Amino acid sequence: MAPRMVRASTVVITGATSGIGRETAKEFARARARVVLAGRREERLRELAAEIEAKGGEVLAVRTDVSDRSQVERLIEHAVTRFGRIDTLVNNAGVGIAARFEEQSLEDFRRVMETNFWGAVFACKAAVPRMRAQSAGGVIINVSSILGKRGMPYETAYCASKFALAGFSEALRTEVMADRIDVSTIFPGAVETEIWESATNKTGLEMPDFLPKLPARELARIIVQDAAFPQPEIVMALDAQVLHFFNKLAPGMMDLILGQSLPFLEGLRGAASRGAKKSTRGEHDP
Repeated sequence: MAPRMVRASTVVITGATSGIGRETAKEFARARARVVLAGRREERLRELAAEIEAKGGEVLAVRTDVSDRSQVERLIEHAVTRFGRIDTLVNNAGVGIAARFEEQSLEDFRRVMETNFWGAVFACKAAVPRMRAQSAGGVIINVSSILGKRGMPYETAYCASKFALAGFSEALRTEVMADRIDVSTIFPGAVETEIWESATNKTGLEMPDFLPKLPARELARIIVQDAAFPQPEIVMALDAQVLHFFNKLAPGMMDLILGQSLPFLEGLRGAASRGAKKSTRGEHDP
């Protein structure tokens, strides 16, 4: 397919009030796209919208909880009413929980699936017919995670949601490509975003500060580039690429390494439990 125009296109971004979503919205605005912001935190939506407008951008902010299908349908309807079309949909909203599987409630597990997976499904369900009716089709960019390619201990719900999103994206891609709709899945590693601090953490452990994290703006630039030149899958950055490589090369070895690390992690957990505070770390903002 020929490159797509980003300038003057309409882009809907979920989870737009923090981290990846916020930087992606600002990056699309710099490229002179018309940006539709979706997120739960209304004050942050207004602040971001005002920032984009102050720089001459066209923007619409719609408070949206992506786990609610009716709210997602309303988001897409508002976008089309305001701008007449949807050229790019970025499904970025996400939440996480770090806990042993048996320590997670089913309600917590369901919440992760409803936001990370069903939120994207709801948005695609509403947007695909709109894109199909457009002569130029459209682009759907689903932000998964390298944990959508390699499962990790303490991340069963998050991994399940991201694996599901990856499989859904791959299947949808083949269904809609003849209608000039591109479906791209991005698999980032660690990114500087609030999800590291705000998802429910029941492990008693914190992510080590020395682990490198990709700046959210760098990932945002890749997302904007992907809207112009859609790729089926993008694995980034170096940490994700290394993990992906070794998991494909020797998945059994990865199982062994991760499984054998659990006793050590549990020892750290016990040592840290008295001083650790239970965080409610949370989201790319559903």
